[in-house]
Amino acid sequence: MWELARRGARGTPFTEIGNYASLTEAALVISETEGTPLEPGFLRVYVDPVIDRSDAEILSHLFYQGAKHFYRLARSTH
Repeated sequence: MWELARRGARGTPFTEIGNYASLTEAALVISETEGTPLEPGFLRVYVDPVIDRSDAEILSHLFYQGAKHFYRLARSTH
């Protein structure tokens, strides 16, 4: 499961959108919200070299900057 959240302006809190079984389902929600088709490689991965994290931890949080909102996809722990 993937938890999808979004925020508007930088610094505003994220609002949870919902839980999705796949990245494809979450991508469709983002595409519908933004009103535009997404490119195949639309998710960014944030890597902080100062904080030691495993690859699994790094890849469990993905981001997308749309024209309307900034999105966060997090691997659900449930």
